[in-house]
Amino acid sequence: MNRTELPVTKYHGCGNDFVIVHARDVQNLDWPQLAVALCDRHTGIGADGFIVVCTDPLEMVYYNQDGSRAPMCGNGIRCFSAFCLDEGLVQDQVFDVETMAGTKTVARLQDGTFRVMMGQPDFSRETIGTPFQVDHYLLNDHEITSFFMGTIHTVVFTDNAMGNIEIPGSEICHASLFPEQTNVNFVEVVDSGHLRVQTYERGCGVTLACGTGVCASAYQAWREGLTGPHVDVELRRGSLHIDIEDGTVFMSGPAVRIMKGVFYL
Repeated sequence: MNRTELPVTKYHGCGNDFVIVHARDVQNLDWPQLAVALCDRHTGIGADGFIVVCTDPLEMVYYNQDGSRAPMCGNGIRCFSAFCLDEGLVQDQVFDVETMAGTKTVARLQDGTFRVMMGQPDFSRETIGTPFQVDHYLLNDHEITSFFMGTIHTVVFTDNAMGNIEIPGSEICHASLFPEQTNVNFVEVVDSGHLRVQTYERGCGVTLACGTGVCASAYQAWREGLTGPHVDVELRRGSLHIDIEDGTVFMSGPAVRIMKGVFYL
């Protein structure tokens, strides 16, 4: 392969978009710098995140668009899984994926969507890096609860999740309380089986969807008795379904290939 050309594929999950590459094609490149170049929406391909697919074992390496590493990405792992099946890297309809947030079991359903075992939340201050456990804490006139759900998340309940969250999201994300920053999910409870969620993602800003954010939002709504354990979550460009079984969160949703081509380095 001409080393000035990089094979790339782009997928999206509910509008959350990712550029995906094989590890073998980028083994001698700087992955954080490559993430910034590929995700740039003016001089690159444009995406919310960058995914490197490693094999033996099957592993998802994820970067935000600013080049920072993230432990996990809910929409990203569905797109990663679709890529692996499309590329023939896996043949089974149920398989495990290694991530920085642990092993995730993925199943492709009959309708072509993916169901992912996302694990259980961790509320410890040590994990999220705060000086104390953040549970119903008042910050900037917002009552927040923070925990690790694949990555660091903060949940804020609101009457209008689909409003302009840029300023409050940025303020909470970059608050000194969070030395590693936090994703911020604005959550509107429609009824016991229906939420609306919009997320400000660290390293990215406001996105059309955030899979781990949806998981965190649904878990916290269930924890507070605002919804049941099975909930549909409405996003800007689609919806995800969340099941909570014995405290473990399962996420179901689509992954769509947008393009396949070559990026000129």
